[in-house]
Amino acid sequence: MTMMTSAMPTALRRAVPVIPESAPFSGAQRAWLNGFLAGLVNEPSAQPVSELTESIRVEQEEEELPWHDPALSMDERLKLAEGQPTERVLMAAMAQLDCGACGYVCKTYAEAIVRGEEKELTKCAPGGAETAKKLKQLLPVGGASAAVVVPVSELRVKTSPPPDVKRGHDRRNPFPARLLACSPLNKSGSKKDTRLVALDLKHSGLSYKVGDSLGVYPQNCPDAVQWILEAFKASGAETVANRDGSSTDLHDMLLRHCVISKPSARLVELLAESASDATEAGELKTLADGGVPEGIEIVDLLTQFSSARPAIDAFVAALAPLQPRLYSIASSPKAHPDQVHLTVGVVRFLNGRGRQCKGVASTYLAERVRPGEKVKVFLQPSHRFNIPLDGQTPMIMVGPGTGIAPFRAFLQERKAMGASGKNWLFFGDQCSECDFLYEEELKGYQRDGLLTRLDTAFSRDQREKIYVQHRMLQNAPAIWAWLQEGGCFYVCGDAKRMARDVEQALKQIVAEQGNLSPEAAGAYIAELSKSKRYQRDVY
Repeated sequence: MTMMTSAMPTALRRAVPVIPESAPFSGAQRAWLNGFLAGLVNEPSAQPVSELTESIRVEQEEEELPWHDPALSMDERLKLAEGQPTERVLMAAMAQLDCGACGYVCKTYAEAIVRGEEKELTKCAPGGAETAKKLKQLLPVGGASAAVVVPVSELRVKTSPPPDVKRGHDRRNPFPARLLACSPLNKSGSKKDTRLVALDLKHSGLSYKVGDSLGVYPQNCPDAVQWILEAFKASGAETVANRDGSSTDLHDMLLRHCVISKPSARLVELLAESASDATEAGELKTLADGGVPEGIEIVDLLTQFSSARPAIDAFVAALAPLQPRLYSIASSPKAHPDQVHLTVGVVRFLNGRGRQCKGVASTYLAERVRPGEKVKVFLQPSHRFNIPLDGQTPMIMVGPGTGIAPFRAFLQERKAMGASGKNWLFFGDQCSECDFLYEEELKGYQRDGLLTRLDTAFSRDQREKIYVQHRMLQNAPAIWAWLQEGGCFYVCGDAKRMARDVEQALKQIVAEQGNLSPEAAGAYIAELSKSKRYQRDVY
């Protein structure tokens, strides 16, 4: 690192460290670091930090990442990444959602793995076992060692704030929000359990915009904690090491800090090594190599392989850290000041062993937190899913199931703003009688003229399955007309099937209504995306 001095008077001149030109940083990254270092010695940066970080963000977004598309299959994404550096190939194996639930975005998670800073390959929750297995296959034997630039966004997160600056609430310092309500949205007879969760943000200092997400730090099910304690014949009072170097009791560690449902690859390998029964050790080794089937949880492995009982410290160290869950915000701050609303689908299912399993965060909110109690939350701003700046711009929104969440927020925002633009919502679920989420509110918007069109697709109301993409195709001329008027097209919900089917329907509409070839229709969709008129919040 070299040093420089400014043109200040000699008496006030101080040596300022400078990142050398040969350092492995881009120009924008080097400029930000120089400005940061200058600030440490009271030397004003030549360019405001906010402008520098924005230029870095733009620079990163402009990098060609054609596989960064959740609508593509993994095989398609990997083909697009052929010949790329290891970190980009690993990125292509991820879910492409940039959900932030793992503590990274897809790009920085892959880079951290290649640098050797991140050892856990199962953090991509949307990608699940498919992503974890592929990451393991793609990594060079012995691990990757390619040099990768550390993103400035990560450097800033790791930099401690000056002592005289009060730290705000963020991912590392979540706000304890009081639960105001957790109200059922489905009616009697539904096979689903969807909740409107309202949280109090008063005095938090947090402000959000529609399109953002809320991170929720959950706690594990106490019953699951107790099952694990019983499997190890432990009381829960045993002292174990936390990842930050502190210590806590075993019960608290399992309840608040570790993933105790989905087994990590490290844990399965540890169980295989510790199994005293040779047959069990072999079966666990096979699972470690091939991956644990979806839905099989840690307690299932402990029950099936009773001879696999490693030391409790080693067991805890092999557990993945419990990550926050991100939910699309379902309210407008203009309509609900000091509150934030979520639309939460409560996950409950029988796994392959016939055991009742629960979604960690959804059942935490629905079953274990009572109104008045507090939930640790933080805001995850969205840079790629935003309402049009021009209130006259038409909006077409496709949001089946819990995908309705951000569009409820969009409509509330437009109503509060008095925006005159047309709004069209496609909503779908199973049954109209019991699964029409926010029915009264949406129909009220229709009566008021805010919601210009509302098209629904309830798949179980008739013999043939009808989904939102079918309703789109039935209204192809009108959709094309709205797009020709400059309308924006939004999709929120399941990435693996729904979002892909919706995009295919959109391409078909563009090709047929615009008399375009499939290639030209694809280019039209790509241009919509580039101009931010086609935006997706998929998971």
